[in-house]
Amino acid sequence: MCESLGLSFSEIPNIPPILLDYISHFDKLQSFFPRSFSSDKFRSTEIVSPQPRPLNRGSLVDVLQVQNKLLGAGPKTFENLERLAKNHCCAVVTGQQVGLFTGPAYTIYKALTAVKLADAYTKEGVEAVPVFWMATEDHDIDEVKSTQLVVADSTLKKICYENRSEDYGRSVSDVLFTDSIRSTLNEFLKDLPDSDFKPELANRLMQAYSSGKSYGQAFGEVLSFLFSDYGLILLDPQDQTLKNLSKPFFLRIVDRWTELQNRLRSRNAQLVKVGYPLQVPSTEETAFLFMEEEGKRRGVVRVRDQFHLRGVPKVFTPSELRVIIEQRPERISPNVLMRPLVQDFLLPTIAYVAGPSELGYFAQLSNLYQAFGEEMPRIFPRASFTVIEKRMEKFLKKYRLCFQDLFQGSQALLKLVIEQSVNQEVSLKFDQLQSEFAQQLGEMAEPLKLIDPTLSGALSTTQQKVQYQLGNLRAKFVGAASRRQEIVQRQIESVYTVLYPSKELQERQLNIFYFLSRYGCDFLARLYGVIDLSCRQHQLFYLSKF
Repeated sequence: MCESLGLSFSEIPNIPPILLDYISHFDKLQSFFPRSFSSDKFRSTEIVSPQPRPLNRGSLVDVLQVQNKLLGAGPKTFENLERLAKNHCCAVVTGQQVGLFTGPAYTIYKALTAVKLADAYTKEGVEAVPVFWMATEDHDIDEVKSTQLVVADSTLKKICYENRSEDYGRSVSDVLFTDSIRSTLNEFLKDLPDSDFKPELANRLMQAYSSGKSYGQAFGEVLSFLFSDYGLILLDPQDQTLKNLSKPFFLRIVDRWTELQNRLRSRNAQLVKVGYPLQVPSTEETAFLFMEEEGKRRGVVRVRDQFHLRGVPKVFTPSELRVIIEQRPERISPNVLMRPLVQDFLLPTIAYVAGPSELGYFAQLSNLYQAFGEEMPRIFPRASFTVIEKRMEKFLKKYRLCFQDLFQGSQALLKLVIEQSVNQEVSLKFDQLQSEFAQQLGEMAEPLKLIDPTLSGALSTTQQKVQYQLGNLRAKFVGAASRRQEIVQRQIESVYTVLYPSKELQERQLNIFYFLSRYGCDFLARLYGVIDLSCRQHQLFYLSKF
């Protein structure tokens, strides 16, 4: 079987409609996105470089040098930082929450896509480097504190770090692991598949996830290790210098707040009118900014002519909020809608690699960019994979199944497999034999009785023995079929757990270390090799030749 096979997103349940239209019917979305990601537009003559702005590249690169050195980046990352320091160099940006042990596998797929896209731009004559924005400002602990693996009994297991109550509501950059992270890590390592690759991976994870380190620091160290040969540049926005560099943009948000609210309200109405659900619900009090107050990250909302902090009785005039931004910018962070604009204020972004949900965010954003006289960069969908290991491929081939059959549900699939694996004619043959023996032996009763009446008893005994033996054989057949059904049912449950866990795509549920522990870091190179930037499909990645 081929290494990678495309599957249309339209065949997959619960795919956001905006993704389907973005990749296949872009004409429906032209009013929401400035340009298509389509590969036929991906030519050097048509590439739109970022508009020139007063980027402080020197300070930016200095910060990134320090950050990536602390995270253990490889030589290629520092080569890319030298390239980024040049005025003509652009950035292909992506980002994600700093999930436990890197979170779901799609985080890694996003980073790989950004690396490949940056290389493609460079080959087309537009120098670009990949940058990964670590969302360390986020305060939703529940979204980063756990991850999932398939364990030895083929069940999906969630491994969770238990945070302290005081950690909730704080930016994850401020949440430091306690000694209990070691037991969480030990549980994670215990459940990883054993292999020759596991010791090195375990060592790296133990170095990163230790007491006193933050979610962001640990995440960054592991990502630096995994991408040491790819030149990925990591960015932690919670740096004091980056906050200072962001001050002018934070101030512009305050000055344009009412206009931004009106533009967002108008855009949301457009999206709803054409049938797209809002990724960020429309409210009268949108928190475009957050502020650290009393150790918590709190939304800043505007009510008439004043700004309020959610959850505490704090009120600021616009002038007072401007003073806080000028004097304490480290207390300020953008909301999910403003984050891309802050990214593009700090970085010379030429493209952003987005997941399906992020496409929804960006559909709400283009006229917010216009409020600042900017144009939204090209939004490029990340690569999407389901990894199919040899044993899973063997099962699918044995029962002549395709990946799409999993969408029917486990019971429908079990029925389909059992119908293929058990010869239904056997049951009918038993019925036929029992009937024929009864009939033919019964036909011998009269002839035997004429010769010797005592033979009737012997004939009756023979009939009983024949029917008993046929019944016994049939019972053994039924038992064997039932045991086989139980085995097949367990196999199906295993296939679902690995390939379509919790009725979601594998990439959204499983941690990448499930595969890295089996196949080593070369697994990433194989994934990178099959990423096709012109592909508009979900990729079924077969490991039969690995």
